[in-house]
Amino acid sequence: MAKVKKYIDTDVLTEGKKRIHHLFDAFDSIVVMFSGGKDSLAVIHLVKEVMDERGITKPMDVVFRDEELIPDEVIHFVDKYRMESWINMIWFCVPLKSAKYILGVTHSYTQWDTKRPWVREKPEWAYSLPDGDNREFDQYSMDAFTAKFYKGKIAFLTGIRSSESLMRFRASVNKLNENYINAVSDQSIKNVMLCKPLFDWEENDIFKYFYDREIQYCKIYDMQMWAGNGLRVSTPLHAEAAKRFDLVRQTTPDFYQRIIKVFPEMLVHERYWHELDRNAIKQKYGQSFEGIRSWIEDNLNEDERQYELALKRLETVKASAVKYPDAYPPLYVLGAFMSGAFKRNILPERKKK
Repeated sequence: MAKVKKYIDTDVLTEGKKRIHHLFDAFDSIVVMFSGGKDSLAVIHLVKEVMDERGITKPMDVVFRDEELIPDEVIHFVDKYRMESWINMIWFCVPLKSAKYILGVTHSYTQWDTKRPWVREKPEWAYSLPDGDNREFDQYSMDAFTAKFYKGKIAFLTGIRSSESLMRFRASVNKLNENYINAVSDQSIKNVMLCKPLFDWEENDIFKYFYDREIQYCKIYDMQMWAGNGLRVSTPLHAEAAKRFDLVRQTTPDFYQRIIKVFPEMLVHERYWHELDRNAIKQKYGQSFEGIRSWIEDNLNEDERQYELALKRLETVKASAVKYPDAYPPLYVLGAFMSGAFKRNILPERKKK
């Protein structure tokens, strides 16, 4: 049966709270994954409203995964919520594999790596691995590690909104029922679901909610707006953010200086990014799937897991392209790999009308 979009006589605030009520009915542990950003901040306050309506007086479970390369403004904002009596926050500072994007090439690095200086010191209240524990997590294994701190059937609530990207939209509408409840990336974790109660909210809905409730958001958003940057709280080294690394210098100059002290290669990236001939890269590698494989060989060979995932994702796309060749043109697929989108399923290209 074909899916048909139709409007219903309600609003996103009402529906968001309905979803959260349902999550409290369906799960043993409700955990808000807080980034300090506007979307997860809205989730925190909506969950608080639902808890008050249900007469739940115990503190709300909140997780903050401190990614080290976070501006002080965000850290101070998150800490303000950590100290609220109605919040029980676990603040993780553990080695987490990540990626930095330099002149079109993705390189691996580890957050809170003990083998290099840190961009800032760990907060004294943060949870860190004990001495002698040399584990390094990735985004998948971190979900399993976090789940060990909670009991029963667990809902990880995020502020992911489908309007932020086509991939997020399609991930949110691929189910007819409870399309805001999805499995986590690690399929071995059976008791945890990733829940997106605000998946159909727009950015204006978020700020209207703050205005109506007199909720103060992190002021870094105002700084980003005046600098002409997107309104996002994220590490500045990943593919999309690194393309405008110069804006970090404009918005948070002290943070910028600390980053380039630890990662001096970002100065080279900032200086020459606009001169990088990205079209030449696409012409070299984007003419065939074998060319994309060569790009993977040349650019993703530092991290074995990332390399193997990319090759596996390429084989999946190639199989889909046999049946739907127009949906997966090589240039489009290469762009997905260059932007890091291969870490999730690569969705078919959306043709412009």
